[in-house]
Amino acid sequence: MSFVTSLKILFEYFLSVFIWSFLNPFGLVQTLRQTVGQYIAISRSVVKGVMYDDTVTFVLPFEGTWKVANGGIRKQTSHSWDIVGQRYAYDFVVVDDAGKTYRGSSNSPENYLAFGKPILAASDGVVVDVRNDIKDYHRAGTGWVDIKTPDIRGNYVVIKHDSGKYTLYAHLKAGSITVKKGEAVVTGQKIGECGHSGHSSEPHLHFQLQDRADFYTAISLPIKFRNFERLENDTQECIELGYIEKDQMVHNVNTCCSGILETVDFIKPKISDLVWSTFVLFFTVLGIFVVVVRIIEFILNIL
Repeated sequence: MSFVTSLKILFEYFLSVFIWSFLNPFGLVQTLRQTVGQYIAISRSVVKGVMYDDTVTFVLPFEGTWKVANGGIRKQTSHSWDIVGQRYAYDFVVVDDAGKTYRGSSNSPENYLAFGKPILAASDGVVVDVRNDIKDYHRAGTGWVDIKTPDIRGNYVVIKHDSGKYTLYAHLKAGSITVKKGEAVVTGQKIGECGHSGHSSEPHLHFQLQDRADFYTAISLPIKFRNFERLENDTQECIELGYIEKDQMVHNVNTCCSGILETVDFIKPKISDLVWSTFVLFFTVLGIFVVVVRIIEFILNIL
């Protein structure tokens, strides 16, 4: 992909996100909820702290080999380091031998290798939230996201595994979710299919571990996976307990006795994050206020 094409995709992504955030009523509300929620989450971390217990482990939430398109346990590879609710989140895609994520035209979501693939529960738990009624966006691969979507997550499932341990599976295919709220699920059970709903530039799975069910006020936690193989730069490793990073190819294995047992330093949200969040909150509210005033002025001029 050329530099100009990459720049065009990036521009279209940020433009469409801006339009959704300030001109879509659902987007306006969600933008405010996310901004205020992050402020609440960081404040909670600073005042009360955050419990992180890495003895709770997970399997990769899919069959076969997928690529970590985004995400990691370090700031350099983080999905969104400054957004504490998604700091340790991951985006997964499926690629072919040439590294492409689609066959044929890249504009159709159905042509993407990840589209329609089964998504699995990463551990035993109970479903606490589900949404299954958002259409998959008809465009893909341009950077442009659905500016009419009512939810940034698209179709999603939230599963409670333990106290302070919830997994979120987002951008699922419309109508594909096979579980309902209150249902108990087991590790490896199909819960839906990979889709292209919500804020999705191409079909992929957004997966994260968070300390509460509410997406807006949750703090993202590092995900310790068990029994998997990862491939990076022609080096393949079987990991008994460990973590994954951006650009790695990963898949589950039945058992792994490699003795590789990795640990991580969990970086809790701190005062510097709170300062930044206050800054973002101020300008978000100011921006929403300006947009609303302009809309009211426009309506009054018409009348």
